[in-house]
Amino acid sequence: MRIALVTDWWLPRIGGIESQVADLAAMLVSRGHTVRVLTTTERPVIPPGIEVDPIRVPMFGDIAAPDLRRIAELAERLANARPDVVHAHGMFSSLAIGSLIAARRLGVPSVSTIHSLLQPWPVFVGATVIFRLFSNRASLIAAVSAAAANDVRRASGREVVQIPNGVHLGAWQVPHGSSDGVHIVAITRLVRKKSPVDLVYGLHEALRRAPRRRVRMTIAGDGPERSRVEREAARLKISGHLELRGACTRAEVRELLATASMLVQPGRYEAFGLALLEARAAGVPVVAMASGGVPELVEDRRHGLLADTAQAFRTAVAELATNDDLRARCAAAAPQGLERFDWDRVIADHEAVYARAAER
Repeated sequence: MRIALVTDWWLPRIGGIESQVADLAAMLVSRGHTVRVLTTTERPVIPPGIEVDPIRVPMFGDIAAPDLRRIAELAERLANARPDVVHAHGMFSSLAIGSLIAARRLGVPSVSTIHSLLQPWPVFVGATVIFRLFSNRASLIAAVSAAAANDVRRASGREVVQIPNGVHLGAWQVPHGSSDGVHIVAITRLVRKKSPVDLVYGLHEALRRAPRRRVRMTIAGDGPERSRVEREAARLKISGHLELRGACTRAEVRELLATASMLVQPGRYEAFGLALLEARAAGVPVVAMASGGVPELVEDRRHGLLADTAQAFRTAVAELATNDDLRARCAAAAPQGLERFDWDRVIADHEAVYARAAER
């Protein structure tokens, strides 16, 4: 098939959606499909065998600013690409929405994948309006987890297909070296939505419970909340136990997980939690919030600990950091039962959805 992937998030940008769409494109090419990427990312990376068509538009944060006047341009670019299916990523991006409208005008089947939750409530109300107006243009709608699919189903009134994020399981089976003390790792954007300051409070609680033990934390990620994280660490006098690594490539993340005793993720609005999946594949136990799509990935007290509140999250970080037996049991169970997330299975799910879209 000839497949057009439409996304604001593309390499060299670093993030979960970027890595997922890039892997999807590479897997499709490896299966004999032709892939063309339409993206607003500046100076995009052009991997071997993949055509990349950059589109210059005003941006609103991470997504294309609303400008549906560009539908004619998108329709022209899609007509030149002659795709068998258009696959748009994102729910509020005018690039994704415009491509669905353009595909409908051209009579081309389309798939819209939603990578995030539609909560909290004000966002859900706005998303409902957008779905009713625009997302019905897609032949099929997909979501990365059951939690996201339920949100989208309520907002759109449509059937929603669930296709999880994928990983190359073998690539994340990292050798674990001996570690002096407890190394807590977090892989997250430092934005308010991800609650990164709770990482500092979790580290502080772990140090309070085990003052004679060597406990340290490394945060891979960057964003506007970095200064607040640094201030809180300084106020609590634990800056010497915290390293802010900045944005890391997947190779650097694998290196971090090879030395990690545990991975922690305090965000409450995770539709999936790719870092949790990568940690589990690497045999690293986790602490996360019991919300969104996280409970679909993590079983409490089997793969790690789940928390219902910010205070419970801090307590869970301290418990897993100081309980060696629990941490060892969770580490042994973490890699088990992940076959459905392997890219060989996930890419087959995508091909099946493309075929269904074409039938419609």
